[in-house]
Amino acid sequence: MNVRKMTEIRCAEAPPPGGHYAQAMLHGDTLYVSGQLGVTSTTPDADNVPIAEQVAFALNNIAAIGRVVGAQVDDIIRCTVYVADIAHWDDANRAYAAFFGSHRPARSIVPCGALHFGALIEIEAVIAVNS
Repeated sequence: MNVRKMTEIRCAEAPPPGGHYAQAMLHGDTLYVSGQLGVTSTTPDADNVPIAEQVAFALNNIAAIGRVVGAQVDDIIRCTVYVADIAHWDDANRAYAAFFGSHRPARSIVPCGALHFGALIEIEAVIAVNS
């Protein structure tokens, strides 16, 4: 039987999990990063944090978690983006494109309604390790 071990990945640079989940799980050469909100519980007023800043915050957290296992931004192969209101999408997409530049991971966008802590965006990712 070929059993592959899963390893929980923790990153002090990103906010700790707010529930019963890991920041990320490494399985073989693939890192699965849990959804990163655009704000944290310590954000005094999420309504005053522009969507572009929230996108950058979430993606920078994903990048920091990836660095724990030696991955770079260009190793991100897929993102799922949850947006509280699709009206924010144009600004969110511009911030997303600015972060990734010419790199274009596969992506899904899911309009979802209210997010925890009043965040406007949540992003989860799949990252290739040792690529």
